[in-house]
Amino acid sequence: MRKLYNLLISMKTMLLLTFIFAAASAIATFIENDYGTETAWAVVYGTRWFEIVMLLLGVNLIGNIFRYKMYRKEKWPALLFHSGFLVIL
Repeated sequence: MRKLYNLLISMKTMLLLTFIFAAASAIATFIENDYGTETAWAVVYGTRWFEIVMLLLGVNLIGNIFRYKMYRKEKWPALLFHSGFLVIL
């Protein structure tokens, strides 16, 4: 269980998930430009795998907030910045 937890909140996982999220969003933007919003939602944004990527990004971000103790008073600006990403997700 500890290995799974460490894998979920690792920076390597965050980097990989961020890259997948960015690439999928870029591809969806091109699809939306050429074929319309409905097609982009059907092909990328509305799919289960995209939702799973966003969920894993959120779990990873929450785990890293606790891992790096961003809830301490001296790290509140970093906590606020990272919490903004959670709200966007």
